[in-house]
Amino acid sequence: MTKVEIEVTNAIVDGKRHGQVLVIEKNDAEKLESIGYAKIIGEVEVDEDPVGEYTEASLKKLSADEQKALVETLNGNLEELTNEEKRIAFILENQ
Repeated sequence: MTKVEIEVTNAIVDGKRHGQVLVIEKNDAEKLESIGYAKIIGEVEVDEDPVGEYTEASLKKLSADEQKALVETLNGNLEELTNEEKRIAFILENQ
């Protein structure tokens, strides 16, 4: 998964306007550049493990929304993980 930084030129891309910069997938950037909507600035290094290493104690300090975001990052089903205990167990098992 290669990510690149682009500068928006003649469009609104992901809520960004002319002259603003954002990071997107390389293949998407190439398509936007080919139609004149953006200019590729260069590749960026992306941490492939956005979750990191959490402990039960560190997860308990997170808000419910932050825990849910981690569950989604790990492709968990929020409908099944209905409370903090279940979310934490899932994150610890799947990180």
